[in-house]
Amino acid sequence: MKRDIITSFRVDEELWKRARIYAIENGLTMKELIETLLKIELEENRIKQKLKSEVKVYGAESKG
Repeated sequence: MKRDIITSFRVDEELWKRARIYAIENGLTMKELIETLLKIELEENRIKQKLKSEVKVYGAESKG
């Protein structure tokens, strides 16, 4: 079973207000919103890294 952690961080007040409004309007908790955004960002970064490595491999193959 996955455990939640309790943490704190500083964030721009206006950005936080906008995020709260967005969450409320979309029926989300802040936990759900933040977790979703983190997952999206981490997945996109994983895909970008994979593409970079494939480009490097392809580039090396076409030179040789």
